[in-house]
Amino acid sequence: MPTGRRKPSLFLEPRRRLALEWYRARQRFIELRMGWSYKYLSEKKPRPKMGLRRVGPTAQALYRQMYTAFADGDITTLSTICTEGLLASFKSRIAARPRNEKLRWTLSKFTHGPKFVSHRVAVLPYKGSAIRQMVIRMRSRQSLARLVSGGPGRPEALVQGTGDEKLISEYLVLQRRMWKEMEEPWMIWGTTEETDPDTVLSSDAVVPATAKAQQ
Repeated sequence: MPTGRRKPSLFLEPRRRLALEWYRARQRFIELRMGWSYKYLSEKKPRPKMGLRRVGPTAQALYRQMYTAFADGDITTLSTICTEGLLASFKSRIAARPRNEKLRWTLSKFTHGPKFVSHRVAVLPYKGSAIRQMVIRMRSRQSLARLVSGGPGRPEALVQGTGDEKLISEYLVLQRRMWKEMEEPWMIWGTTEETDPDTVLSSDAVVPATAKAQQ
């Protein structure tokens, strides 16, 4: 969903803005209903909890682990925290890295707390089985430096144009599976982009009936 300045202006484009807010409220209701259904998929007690407040710290820890492991070429760690598709992408990128080159990723700080964006549940065709996905916005100051080996007895050289600290905003997608009433740990599915307002508003499902009647 668009945020901040990407939202249509309430004063200049009130109809578009109201349609967007209606869509947002509708999605929140759907997500709440999905969460409720997920909770009662399991007949075992205690039933799984949504734990939305606990997901933020988990997202930060996994985010730090993921990029540190990628920079280090640590496929073992990546295999424990990434889903198959993302792991395959990291493996390919690590394998393509020049043998004399290393990466150094540094997270200076999280500039904002993790922000919950969306929550989805897909029920699987097995009793007590489903997949949850949550999108969390992460904002931080970080840097990525490329270091090239100068050969035996020579220091590593920093590749020009790398290593500068930047303000980064990313949308991290976490995934958790319940398999036959047993919950597995949260893993990283990947990242996604903020939805463009035109993309959201292009769907007929976005516009409430009252707005359609006025058009």
